[in-house]
Amino acid sequence: MKKGLYALFALFCLSFTAKAQIALTYDDTLICRGAEITMGASVTGQVNSLSSDDYFTAEIIDIGFPFQYFGTTYTQCVISGNNFISFNTALAGMGSSWVYNTAIGNGQLNKAVMLAFQDLYLPAGGTLKYQTFGTPGSRKFVVEFCEVPKFFGTCTQFKVTNQVILYEGTNIIEFHTTNMPGSPGCPSTNATANAVQGIRDVTGGVTQEIFTPGRAPADMWGNTGGQNTSRRYTPSTGTGPAYTVDSIAYDPWQIIEQVNNGLLHWYDANGNLLAQGPTLTTTVSNPPSPAPSTFFVVEYTGPAGCNNTANFTFRDTVVVRFSDIKTYVNAEMCAGSTYDFYGRTLFSPGVYDTTFLSQIGCDSVVILTLGINPLPAANITNADKRAKICSGDRFIFAAEKGNGYQYQWYKDDLAIPGAVQDTFGATAAGVYKVEATTNKGCKKMSAPVELVIAPNPTVKINYFSSNDICALDTVELKAMATGSNLEYIWSPDAYFRRTPGNAKAAEVKAIIPQSGYVYVKVFNNDLCSATDSLFIKAEPCCDMTMPNAFTPNGDGKNDYFIPKLEVSQKIISFVVFNRYGQLVYESTASGSLGWDGRDKNGKELQGGVYMYGLKYSCTDGKVYEKKGDITLMR
Repeated sequence: MKKGLYALFALFCLSFTAKAQIALTYDDTLICRGAEITMGASVTGQVNSLSSDDYFTAEIIDIGFPFQYFGTTYTQCVISGNNFISFNTALAGMGSSWVYNTAIGNGQLNKAVMLAFQDLYLPAGGTLKYQTFGTPGSRKFVVEFCEVPKFFGTCTQFKVTNQVILYEGTNIIEFHTTNMPGSPGCPSTNATANAVQGIRDVTGGVTQEIFTPGRAPADMWGNTGGQNTSRRYTPSTGTGPAYTVDSIAYDPWQIIEQVNNGLLHWYDANGNLLAQGPTLTTTVSNPPSPAPSTFFVVEYTGPAGCNNTANFTFRDTVVVRFSDIKTYVNAEMCAGSTYDFYGRTLFSPGVYDTTFLSQIGCDSVVILTLGINPLPAANITNADKRAKICSGDRFIFAAEKGNGYQYQWYKDDLAIPGAVQDTFGATAAGVYKVEATTNKGCKKMSAPVELVIAPNPTVKINYFSSNDICALDTVELKAMATGSNLEYIWSPDAYFRRTPGNAKAAEVKAIIPQSGYVYVKVFNNDLCSATDSLFIKAEPCCDMTMPNAFTPNGDGKNDYFIPKLEVSQKIISFVVFNRYGQLVYESTASGSLGWDGRDKNGKELQGGVYMYGLKYSCTDGKVYEKKGDITLMR
């Protein structure tokens, strides 16, 4: 029969009259319903045979668990007949100094827990007991001096009963003083051998010692004594003393030296007596399922404590659990996946059960409630199968968003490190996908989208005119480009607007109003583009050229006197005078034919020299004046 052991105590319905200290074969065990089980109990403590005066026990005593004392862990100790224990096991069997200062000097108190360091006299009577009890993790190590006389002569009438308890896990130390009679004049009350309660450690040359208030070396506690008092030493954390000392309720441990097996009684959960003695063998009743457990109580009523003259009742409990309890399991799987249920492959949601033998050979039923979680919507929302960008551009893939979704982007079936947002900017050609994961861990991969990189065209402006031109001159430009199905856009747009259809051709003419850049941007059939620019220097060219003679004879050649204007120049006023200063011609329009050699009344004037005056503007915004003479020839 296989049994699983667990740390669990259940309380019996009757009250305790003392601390439970029965050692059980099982505290908690797991069996099949209707199976037979044998339980055992023992309650015997240890009595040490030390009866010599001023000695340590020859036996090195196992504490029964690791105990930490001033930061060092110990598992063994020795006990001095002078009312203290030491973690220095090298002292085993050695003499124990009865004078406090002497014991300090020879190092016997370097790792000492002092119930009441004093000169006791075991040869005159009393007992020294110890016991380790409890379940792993919460065990106790108890040392008790029971009615041990003080030293010597008439002082042996003063008998000491006290106890120290070490606690596993918490590393607490408790002192319980049942009787510490005051004894003026006895060795334990003089200046060198006074009774002292406390702890002391010397490690690496560092001395640490903590005493119970009123029970330090200088307090003469052996003179005043005390009864039924308890103190607790609790390890501290952080800075300050290593332990704190508190008064607690007087509650010593009742050690049982020997037990009459007939005083052990076993009861079931209903209080029915089943057996007497150290063991109980029984077939566990089979309560209606799903009752998970039952329990049995073992009880001891008999002598215990310091001198075994008083009767105590101790009880402890064995919990017996059944392994065929139904186990309910809730599980979920993602849509489209399967769930393995003890060898069965499940595809759909629902409630399923199975029965099998447990590790200890019992029937066991597992009931599964299986749910289905939907897959995420894994879609790339801004592209379908194929996307195209120009070289050097970036395409921002966007995944369909979902509450609590997580994302991972892939390129050519490889996860892209760090690409875990709902968007991803791609610059390289390849096949892209996104995997979406819900907060339930369900995953789905999107359909692939191929990203194609289209090449950019190239372009260079060729300039066919001279490098220096006048403002508003017309220049010829040509875009030298590579690529197919190209379209050209020239700018600034106003420079090219005067030539219909001119701005979108490769070869164009531009009217340049001032120095600056002209630009061309070329697009291919993928709408990829390239740009070039050219700086053109355009001077104002405001100097005016005037003829010095004309022949208005109607032959169509040189019949008019008119300024030779550049495109950037405009006439403000143009006047001609005869030699007498009389005005014979006046014009304010740049578009007039000029002076035809007649006066204002249309009469032909005689040949000769005439004077003119001209005002005109230029692209630099200034007004210029020019004066001179003109020869009219007939």
